Amino acid sequence: MSTVNPTFKTKQDRDEFFIALGVIALFMLFFWGVFGRGDAPQPPTEAVVVAVDSDGDGVADDEDDCPEIAGILLNNGCPKVIDTDGDGIADKDDLCPEYAGTERLKGCPGDKDKDGVHNGIDKCPDSVGAVDKNGCAVDTDGDGVADIKDKCPKVKGIVANKGCPKIKIDKADMVILNEAMRSVQFETGKASLKASSFKTLDQIVGMMKKYPKYKLAIGGHTDNTGDAKNNLTLSKARALTCYDYLMSKGVPRNKLSHNGFGMRKPLVPNDTSEGRQTNRRVEFKFNY
Repeated sequence: MSTVNPTFKTKQDRDEFFIALGVIALFMLFFWGVFGRGDAPQPPTEAVVVAVDSDGDGVADDEDDCPEIAGILLNNGCPKVIDTDGDGIADKDDLCPEYAGTERLKGCPGDKDKDGVHNGIDKCPDSVGAVDKNGCAVDTDGDGVADIKDKCPKVKGIVANKGCPKIKIDKADMVILNEAMRSVQFETGKASLKASSFKTLDQIVGMMKKYPKYKLAIGGHTDNTGDAKNNLTLSKARALTCYDYLMSKGVPRNKLSHNGFGMRKPLVPNDTSEGRQTNRRVEFKFNY
């Protein structure tokens, strides 16, 4: 096989020859690329994802806080900030958009009575109430005393008696209760009952059976003679003695209560022996 070995007269002829070959090679590559690839497999074309902008405000729905209302880019696709109640918190972030509130409460007003109903809608902001009553208290029996303060919430009563009906005791029994303050006696300086006290206490036992819907509060009192601390202790002990006696006679524990008040609640001045004797007493009061 013979090899063509062209000869050139000058260096310029040689250079022009090789340039011509290069141009021919480039044209051949171009025509092969356009017409010569045929059915050769093509690389896959990536799908073009078009962002959805429902309200046409230029903010794609997936980044638009208000995708159905045309807004502005600076407000994340929402219209210009709306603050209906003027509390500085945009309506979209305000849990109470119609009532001026604080940032700490997420746009809601405070809750003065802490009943879970904010001041903007609480019709009774100074007292604890129920959510379904617009912050006002429930009064089941309609006696004007809220259930939360009503000792008899299901029975219509009076305000003066903490929502319970007025105590109704026969006059004769009221006389016995009033006399008990003088007739129930103790040993001097002690909480031991004198025997003369048993009759009155037994009558009170009978009353507890006669008025089963009532309870009995027993209160011990002293005069102002002696040490206040000792008097308070003695008054509590004397009330407890009466409580124990009534219990021993069958009065249920849940129907009785007792306390002592020392010299704090005198009935009359303590400046005479008669006054001091009156103030040394145990009181028996019916209640609910």
